[in-house]
Amino acid sequence: MKIKGILLFLSAAMLCLASCSESPKPTTVVDNSYAAATTSEGDSHSDSTNSYYDSTPISQAYLTGDTSSLDEKQSEIYNKAVSTIDDLITPDMSDYEKELAIHDFIVQCASYDEAHLNALGIGLPNSDNPYGCLINGKAICSGYSTTFQLFMDMLEIPCKTIYAADFEGDDHSWNIVQIGGSWYYVDVCWDDPIPDFDNRPIRHKYFNVSKDYMKTKHVWDDSELPDTDSTEFTFISQTVTNINSVGEIEKLMENAVTDMQDSVAVTSDISDLQFTDTDQIDTNFDEQNIKGLSKVFDSFCSKHTDYDVYCQRVQNGNDIVLVIYMRKFE
Repeated sequence: MKIKGILLFLSAAMLCLASCSESPKPTTVVDNSYAAATTSEGDSHSDSTNSYYDSTPISQAYLTGDTSSLDEKQSEIYNKAVSTIDDLITPDMSDYEKELAIHDFIVQCASYDEAHLNALGIGLPNSDNPYGCLINGKAICSGYSTTFQLFMDMLEIPCKTIYAADFEGDDHSWNIVQIGGSWYYVDVCWDDPIPDFDNRPIRHKYFNVSKDYMKTKHVWDDSELPDTDSTEFTFISQTVTNINSVGEIEKLMENAVTDMQDSVAVTSDISDLQFTDTDQIDTNFDEQNIKGLSKVFDSFCSKHTDYDVYCQRVQNGNDIVLVIYMRKFE
């Protein structure tokens, strides 16, 4: 039976560990490819940039073929990262395809280190860096973002890591990446909800989104960071399907689940799918407003009793797209 409009997952977005502050948190942007850091709020982090994990030695070892300077821990990260690239990345792939493969791999290989959420805030060591993510399989937000940064540097895809705060004022980190000449925002941590379990479709709610979209739940000084001036390589643009009838949606949902994806984006010229408004990021659209859509959802859920289904009207550039989410629960 479908539970309408209720998400059964607690997102890491709501649980990412940090200390709250009454004043706005400073923003630090780290670009490992140039071993540089830029900080807002004056010099509040000027003496502490070394606290952010620098994966440059590992990515440079990969690009130069010289691993002689790596210590034991870096070598373990290097070996795991290289084997992952060998398994996932082929020369004919575009930068977008490489980025997507890495995003999905990180979501699958790691789970949020919930031990950091206990009263003492004590979890596994290294959950804030690629060792925890790749070797231990446990990470907090900075573990996800530094691992994504590492892979992008190894693949020579421009990327930066942002250290700032989420909408509740808690410390948080995420990435921006340049694909096809435009900068997109990525939060791998928030695409890996809690609780984690095997065979859960991968979500892409925060994969290659615009600055404006990211700002609805992330708080940072964005004055020096680029706008997203194209939607060509958003996940929605890359996966959206133009349909001729609502009845086509169920097959798209089935195909997505088979491919371990948790969403379907559709657009159409039919009147039922012509929208003038969008939904807020955490607000669902009543499927009963679209003739035949409830029947589609009920049919899908009768075959997949461990899924909840809901939809949203999402702005994607100049278009408003209907996105259907299929959330699997244990």
